[in-house]
Amino acid sequence: MRSEVVRNAGTKVLVFSVIYAFAIVWGVEWLLDHLRSRAFGMGPELQPRWVRTALALAPFALFSLWVSSRRPPRRRRGYIAGLALSIVLWGWYYADGLMNTGGGANIGLGIVMMLSPLPVFIVMWWFARKP
Repeated sequence: MRSEVVRNAGTKVLVFSVIYAFAIVWGVEWLLDHLRSRAFGMGPELQPRWVRTALALAPFALFSLWVSSRRPPRRRRGYIAGLALSIVLWGWYYADGLMNTGGGANIGLGIVMMLSPLPVFIVMWWFARKP
């Protein structure tokens, strides 16, 4: 019985994580495109959008596996901490894109975003572990 409850907790975390990843990438980009009077394209932007979705989902998927196997006592606290850090990082990413109207890529921010799943997971693990 206890094992089933723990698996359900990991499944809940994963479901919320998938919803979050699609909302933070697809939803925000759709909203920003509409605010800038652009068409929400599915052409050349499709593959990078899937990569961004995977980067947003990765730490939360790993956290759901950890929740299923380790049964941390403060699962909700860890998830909220990771969510807050992730929203800050993605907010920085989108704000930089809005402020940089001259074109060109921010290579440093791109590297930070590619490495972002690691610190987000570490923060979630840190807040969810036993005191």
